[in-house]
Amino acid sequence: MPDRSPPPGDAPEPPSSGREPSSTSAGPTPEREPSPTDSLLAASHSMVAPRVSDLQATGFHKPLPPAGRLYRIWQMLGLLLGRRLATVIRDDHVYLILMAAVVGVTAGGASGLLLLWIESANDLFIGRFGGVLRWTIIIAFPVLGGLAAGGLRLLAVRLLRTRLVVGPMGVIEAVAKHGGRLDGMGAVINGVGTGVSIGSGGSCGHEGPSVAIGAAVGAVLSRFLGLRLRRHVAMVGAGCAGGLAAAFNAPLAGVIFTVELVFGGSIGGNVGTMSVFIPLIVAAVAGTVTSHAIFGPRTEFELPVHGSASLADFGFYLLLAIAAGVIGAGMARAIIYAEGRFVVLRMPGWLKPALGALGVGLMAAAISSELLGPGRATVSTALQGQLGWQLAAMLLGLKIVVTALTVGSGGFGGPFMPVLYVGACLGSIIAALAHLVLGDAAQGAGAYALVGMGATFAGLMQAPLTPIVMLFELTQDYAVILPLMLGCILALLVSRRINANGLYRMQLHSRGIVLEHEAEGEVMKRGLVRELMLTPSEVLTESAELDEIRRVCVEAGLGATFVIDGEGAVVGYIDGNQLARRMLHGEIQAGSVARDLMGKRGLTLLYDSDTLAGAMMAFARAEQEVLPVVDRERRLIGVLRRGDLIAHYSDKVLGEQQEVVQVHTSGSPDQELGLGKGIILERVVVGRRWAGRSLRDLDLRGRTGVQVLEWSRGDRLMVLDPNEPLREGDMVALAGRRDEILAARELW
Repeated sequence: MPDRSPPPGDAPEPPSSGREPSSTSAGPTPEREPSPTDSLLAASHSMVAPRVSDLQATGFHKPLPPAGRLYRIWQMLGLLLGRRLATVIRDDHVYLILMAAVVGVTAGGASGLLLLWIESANDLFIGRFGGVLRWTIIIAFPVLGGLAAGGLRLLAVRLLRTRLVVGPMGVIEAVAKHGGRLDGMGAVINGVGTGVSIGSGGSCGHEGPSVAIGAAVGAVLSRFLGLRLRRHVAMVGAGCAGGLAAAFNAPLAGVIFTVELVFGGSIGGNVGTMSVFIPLIVAAVAGTVTSHAIFGPRTEFELPVHGSASLADFGFYLLLAIAAGVIGAGMARAIIYAEGRFVVLRMPGWLKPALGALGVGLMAAAISSELLGPGRATVSTALQGQLGWQLAAMLLGLKIVVTALTVGSGGFGGPFMPVLYVGACLGSIIAALAHLVLGDAAQGAGAYALVGMGATFAGLMQAPLTPIVMLFELTQDYAVILPLMLGCILALLVSRRINANGLYRMQLHSRGIVLEHEAEGEVMKRGLVRELMLTPSEVLTESAELDEIRRVCVEAGLGATFVIDGEGAVVGYIDGNQLARRMLHGEIQAGSVARDLMGKRGLTLLYDSDTLAGAMMAFARAEQEVLPVVDRERRLIGVLRRGDLIAHYSDKVLGEQQEVVQVHTSGSPDQELGLGKGIILERVVVGRRWAGRSLRDLDLRGRTGVQVLEWSRGDRLMVLDPNEPLREGDMVALAGRRDEILAARELW
């Protein structure tokens, strides 16, 4: 069977050695008319290419990282397996779908194991105790669980040197900043810690960790088989979709969650291609089928049949949506506040989860044990319409507090189920009000609880599609779909009036992490005018005469010179260039003073606390090159120049963005690069079928349209001699459209 370079997928994670320099050179050949590739060749000169030192790199173009012998053998087996699969399948899309199915099954199995472990952990903790010891156990076991969670974090960071990714927020960061690199050992510790936190009574859910574990499964499998960045990220997303689909038995929700929150938060939502979207669907289906195989057909909650909502009901659903938006935004702020307080708390990090758990246990012992754990029993009671509004009102606020303590202190688990708990309580309260006003004409309390769950989730995450799809999948009841859609959309609008972002984005920002597609706005919003303002030059008084005006304007380089009144407040400015033109045309009278020569347009002022984004808008309105920075009494304290603002924007935004032809993953260049206009650059390793043949013999440009940009052998960059034969293990860089690259692969 002919040898063949890596799959339609992409190359493995970069080696730890960092960037490996190289250069490229190429030129058009005379056999063919210029193509779009030719117009982009100049961009390739900034390219850096990894070197291949020996045939151990022929799996997927990358040398194996320095590590133990067993690990190197394991990596080689994975690369060889991935290459063999690519050779057999010979089709991009089929290969990707197969990988997505494997990821979905594995993620579904991992989610099932997590659920079984959580059930076992529940048996080990509070579920087995009662009677006289009950209150002592309610306080003690959460603390023990917190100590165990802290110990696991310490184990991961200090001994195993792995990076934990506890929930979707960590996956978003990994996709946006680290090319989707996730550690398998971190996923194992995450699963163990989630069972400990939930089983000991921590107020958190397993859905977020299921997403993170599924993403890690996709990352590990794709790295093992040698997929490159774009395919690697697709497999991470497939793991997310498969993990959530298995956890909730809701495949559509798994897909929508990944698109709306994970990819929407990390790559700006640009996922509308077959190479990314189709794997999510395949993995979600595979994860759900795997969950069915483990647990049998099931639903997360037992739901009664609801009657249709009346027109009067929609008035109360409107009230519910507004309240859900406020409460969802408030819950996000509570979690962020708790995280911030625990970060600055001066005590060993491994003790912080125990401190948060102590607070949870005390409140549960003093008020209600229904505050412990995810709260599925309470949610089920609300959906059955049996949760009293008095109890619901008490549990609503306290559940937010205990969730903030659990998540904020570093406990494993996420707020997915707790926010549904809070929403169900809110819906029960509004349902009681609706029945008080409308009597039996009101829709059932369970329907209000269901809409409250979706709307509060939308308010917390600022993602309305996920709860709409998820809850409709769970109920399959058209009687609630209209109130659910209305509630989620309105709650989103209300939440955005309070918080600019949803919880996951807020968590990233609180850690100082700015995603690439947000960098432009965030840099200018975070910067302040005081950071760029300069000490003001000499100013003029309103009564300054022409000789003084001329002198000051010349010293200012004919720029803007500001005019102040008797109290030092800025009242106007004189444009030196305009003044010079007017003097040349004889428009200035000898007795003119500064008051007469000030600009006629309204004066734009800046404060030192203004953001740089606001300053850019001010410059756009004022059409001036320099603006005054004043205090609250309008006294001049500095000036801001348009050029300095543009330079700052260029350095902090444009300068830090990735170059078109240099897409990096963890500090090393990726193996498939976009050159624009549909052209990609791909490096391939010469196999047995190409070995011994020259570039002229292959005639890649004439037969397929691809352009050979670089040829390297080991550490040596080869001259592009069309008559020199290739050797097995050489690396060539090809540029062309994807269909042309695929056609070239068929020649392998």
